[in-house]
Amino acid sequence: MRTGLAIALGVCGSLVAARVDAAQTCSALKALDAGGSPSANDAPPVIYVMGSSAVKPMIAALAPSMFLDSTRPTTIVYVSTGSCTGVSGIVAGTPIAANTTAAYWDPNSKTTASGSTTDKEEACTVSAAQTIDVGASDVFAQTCGFAQQGFPQGIKDFQGPIQSMTFAVPKGSSENSISAQAAYLVFGLANLAPWTDPTHIFRRNDQSGTQSMISVAIGVPASRWTGVDSGGSTGVFNSLTAQIAQADMDKSIGILGADFSSRPDVKQLAYQHYGQTCAYKPDIQPKDKLNTRNGRYAIWGPLHLLSQVDTSGLAANLRARDLIAYLQGSQPPPLGVNLIRLEESVDIVPPCAMNVHRDAEMGPMSAVLPSSGPRCGCAFDHEATGTTTCTACSAPTDCSAGFTCSFGYCEATQ
Repeated sequence: MRTGLAIALGVCGSLVAARVDAAQTCSALKALDAGGSPSANDAPPVIYVMGSSAVKPMIAALAPSMFLDSTRPTTIVYVSTGSCTGVSGIVAGTPIAANTTAAYWDPNSKTTASGSTTDKEEACTVSAAQTIDVGASDVFAQTCGFAQQGFPQGIKDFQGPIQSMTFAVPKGSSENSISAQAAYLVFGLANLAPWTDPTHIFRRNDQSGTQSMISVAIGVPASRWTGVDSGGSTGVFNSLTAQIAQADMDKSIGILGADFSSRPDVKQLAYQHYGQTCAYKPDIQPKDKLNTRNGRYAIWGPLHLLSQVDTSGLAANLRARDLIAYLQGSQPPPLGVNLIRLEESVDIVPPCAMNVHRDAEMGPMSAVLPSSGPRCGCAFDHEATGTTTCTACSAPTDCSAGFTCSFGYCEATQ
């Protein structure tokens, strides 16, 4: 950033495209054969998930194993519309619109990850208005204007892994950091060099969890942002990577979840929140998310998974219940999927690796106590960086007093 308004910062803590075949209706999918073409066999029963585009990589990573699960095989059909639409889908009953193209994941798909496309991703058409089973949101329902007096009976918000929302610029940009004050001027007014051209400010919209969370952080209402509505995270990412001339790179900026902004195609900016003296990125070492986990990086919150529940307080749809349990870490995913490795790979943090927590959007942070439940910070460190100072273990007796064996490492209990 340029100097001025105390905005000059020191940084602290430092493929193949998807096969498009939407002719299949999502409610009557055929499983793909070994060659990647629809076979005569029906795909497993479908659950519909709608909402945050930022959570797509996590859904994509779990979906193939759920498809093959011998206990309760499931096809996840995912519609990326924005977090607040996901909340509305459950709280207000807003359905997926007819003729919507959705994503699903079949283990026999020949699609490989490329850009915003995920492994094993296929397309289908939601042919008629469809109620959803899970609403996925990056933000609390209150941030979307819902549930000010509590949820309607039979609806629950299940909180999952932690996401960091970030500012990003083209890879060749000269900029490295931004403050909350600067972001207020840029996204509220397009009035701070070099980001003064609204056609190069790439935002989402007021239904986006990414934009809504950052709005609370910087103090610009989500409906009052300047710049270009780029659709989803993919649109912002594509807009930033399309900048070629140096002048365009320097005046371009966007907002992305850390799963997108950590990619080498763009540059993630360090962020200085109100009241901080310098700027932080979510990571200290690449992928470790230590600044998020310890609360130094300010813009983060849990994934929210909203669903209709039965009298047990769990999701009424058993397949939706499975997905929520996997994402919360309360149930191991099928086929031996390593959830901590999976979460690290898409730049999110399991709750058991966090050292702070919040009860409201950008609310005050409080410490996560070792006694609050099983911890996995050591395992997450090892997955992220390849090393940890923790002692490896296979049983509680391998750990000294004050520690317990959790996810293969001795974690403190006091």
